[in-house]
Amino acid sequence: MSNLRSRIGGRSLYLVSQMTRHTCRYRVNGLPFLTEAQASGRPILFATWHGNTMMLVSFFSSHYDFSKIVLLMPDDWRGGMLSHFSRLLGAQPYPMNLSGDSSMSTARKLAKLVRRVKKGADCYITPDGPDGPGYVIKPGAVYIAQKAKALILPMGAYVRNGYRVNRWDMYTVPYPFSRISIEIGAPISLSESSEATIDTITQELTNQLHRVNAQAAANYYEMGK
Repeated sequence: MSNLRSRIGGRSLYLVSQMTRHTCRYRVNGLPFLTEAQASGRPILFATWHGNTMMLVSFFSSHYDFSKIVLLMPDDWRGGMLSHFSRLLGAQPYPMNLSGDSSMSTARKLAKLVRRVKKGADCYITPDGPDGPGYVIKPGAVYIAQKAKALILPMGAYVRNGYRVNRWDMYTVPYPFSRISIEIGAPISLSESSEATIDTITQELTNQLHRVNAQAAANYYEMGK
């Protein structure tokens, strides 16, 4: 029964994402940064706040090859549904413990993910997810990027007309036929030998995610003039 619920839930998310993709209008700013990151030959870690996910999933469906992306997700009761959703999109689901567990099994799972990214897979991550607190980055995103020598690409999104779930991340599902604004920031480059501390990089990423989100909102109202 739980597998059936997961399939129904995953299929429902997929249908919502496709409705958003085919009915909404996008304004995307910063596509040259995506092109620059792709041309570098390094893996890309796409980073955004958790509440933006449905807006950006629809963007990726139109602007990127989902088969290249590993979607990081929790391995709890949500994992089955999100894994089914990911496969319908054509992406690679990667469920793992995201609650801060320091067990050896979690460490091995994280090391396996780093190896996969090192070999060329791109990764989509919401560094304040899956349970918040909102806009507070957990250390995993920076760790993965540093160990895999990946570029971090900060992304923001905004829509005025959408359903906002009343919880910590204000998860937003755009209404059909809405205008959606996407802002892509400059790639953040770091390597395993970077002299910058985890705290310094985390603060930079936090600032960049706030900036691209604010810019996405500003662009939205600008294009409405």
